[in-house]
Amino acid sequence: MFQPMKRILALLAATTMLSVGTGCKRGADSAAATTAPEALIFARGADAQKLDPADIDDGESVNSLTPVLEGLVRFRSGSGEIEPALAEAWTISDDGLVYTFTLRQGVTFHDGTPLNAETAVWSFLRQADENHPGHFKDAGFQYWSNLSGTVRDIVAMDDRTIRIRLTTPNAFLLEWFASFPAWLISPESLKAYGRDLVRHPVGTGPYSFTEWRPNEAITYERNPAYWGKKAGFARLVIRSIPDNTVRLLELKAGRIHGLDGVRAAELASLREDPRFTIYHSPGNNLGYLAYNLNIPRLQSTEVRQAIAMAIDRATMVKLSLEGYGVVPEFPLPPGYAGQKNAPAPAVHYDPDAARAILQRHPELLAEPIKIATFSAPRPFFPDPVKIASFIRSDLEKVGLKVEIITRDFDSHLNITRNGDFEIALLGWIGDSPSSDNFLSPLLASWGATKGMATNISFYKNPEFDQLLLAARTTTDSNQRELLYQQALALWARDLPLIPLAVGEQIVVLRSEIKGFELQPTGDLYFNGCWWQR
Repeated sequence: MFQPMKRILALLAATTMLSVGTGCKRGADSAAATTAPEALIFARGADAQKLDPADIDDGESVNSLTPVLEGLVRFRSGSGEIEPALAEAWTISDDGLVYTFTLRQGVTFHDGTPLNAETAVWSFLRQADENHPGHFKDAGFQYWSNLSGTVRDIVAMDDRTIRIRLTTPNAFLLEWFASFPAWLISPESLKAYGRDLVRHPVGTGPYSFTEWRPNEAITYERNPAYWGKKAGFARLVIRSIPDNTVRLLELKAGRIHGLDGVRAAELASLREDPRFTIYHSPGNNLGYLAYNLNIPRLQSTEVRQAIAMAIDRATMVKLSLEGYGVVPEFPLPPGYAGQKNAPAPAVHYDPDAARAILQRHPELLAEPIKIATFSAPRPFFPDPVKIASFIRSDLEKVGLKVEIITRDFDSHLNITRNGDFEIALLGWIGDSPSSDNFLSPLLASWGATKGMATNISFYKNPEFDQLLLAARTTTDSNQRELLYQQALALWARDLPLIPLAVGEQIVVLRSEIKGFELQPTGDLYFNGCWWQR
C-alpha cells in the first residue's frame, strides 16, 4: 500500500538516528566497513506483542525471545531432531508416563540466579498452578492448556533432577519442551518486575535483554557467562519497520544488516547484488482464510464451500509468492502426517458452481462480506492486503459484495482472538514439525476460547478432538497417519477454514555475516552469526 512521502522520510530519519553508535558507518557501503560492527541489526515488519514465553502465540514475539531464553531441550539447528539444552540428559519410562531430566551444572540466569531444578520447575508451575504468583489472571497460557489434561505433576527431585509424570503418554512432549512455551525464565524476574516481566525477559541464553522501545527496536547484549558458544556480536538489535519499501531501502543503504518479510518481487534486485545473501527454504507455515462460525450466515457448510470454490488459490499464490511457496490441499504444510493416500482435494476452484450455490442464498448478497486482514508481511502472505484484494475480486465475480478491513498486526490478532470479525486472513508458523502443531491450535476446541483463541474459526467438534488426542498417545506412526487422515476428512466435510498458501521462509543478510542457518520451525537465531570480511 502506498505510503505518503512524508511518512517514508520520517521513517528513514528515525532509522538513521537509531543506527548511530552501532559501529556501522552511514552510506551505501557502510556495512562493509573495514572493522566489523559491534551490533548485528536486523529488521522485520512488525513488533513483538509480549516477551513472556508462556503467554505469546505470534512469531515476532517468539523471535524476540530466541536470543535470550532456552528450554530443557531444543531442536538441533536446521532439523527437527531433539538435542540437549539446559538439560544435559533425560530418560523416558517404558510406559511413556515419566520423563526425568538432568540439568547442566554451573548455568546461571542473566540476573545471577542459579539454574537448578527448583528454579526450572518454577517456570512450569506458573503456567500450571492458578495459585502461583506468576500465574497472571489475564494471561492465556494457551499452550499449557493443550497439556494440562496429560501432566500429572512436575517436581524437583534434587538440585539437578526434574521429574515429569503424565496421566497418558504424549508422543510430542519433547517437542513441546523444545518449543518457546517451555523456555525458562528466572523466578527473580517476578520479584524484580512483577506483572511487567512480560516486558523484561530474564533467561540463560547467549544474549541478555537490554531494552524494548515498542514499534522501534529491541536491543540485547552478549552474555559473557553463557554456558555454550559465545555470541559472535557484542550486541543485537531487532528493529520494527512496517513499510516494506523503507525496510528494503534501509538494507541497501547499509543501515541494517538483514531483514525478513521481503516480497518475492523484490528478491530479483537483491539476487544480483553481491553485498547480500538470500536464505530460503520450504516453510513450516500456513496462511489461511478463517470463517467465524459464530456468524449466522457462515454456519452453512454449503455457503463456506461456495466461497472456497470462488477463490483461485493457484493464481493467487503464483502472483503473490512468485515461486517461493505452494498451494496446500490441507490445513498443513505438504508432507505432514495425514495426507498420504488422501482423497480428491476438499477445496477446488469452480466459480460457476460457487455462483450457483450462492444464488440459492440471497441473504448473503444483501450485506457485504467483511474480510479482516493485516498490513504486516508474513512468510505465507508477504503482502496481506494484496491477498485480501485478490480474494475480494474473486468473490465479487460470483456475486458477493465484499469489504476489506485492514488493521495493524497487533490489532488484527486482538479482533480475531476475540471473534470480532466475519472472515479473516491469518496464518500459523509451526513451533514443531508435527501435524498436531497445526491441527490442534487451528481446529481443536481447546484453542477456541474467546480472548486467547488460536482456533479463530471457533470450530468445535468432539470427534475431531478425540482423534487428535488419540494421535498424541500412540507411538505407532502408521496408526497416527490413519488418525490424522480421519481428522482431515472431518475438516474437509465441515470446512471451517480455507488453506491458502505455504510460503517459503526467506531471510536476507549482508554477505559478510556468516554462521546463519534457517530453522524448520521458522524461529530466527542469530546467536551463531559472526562478521567475516
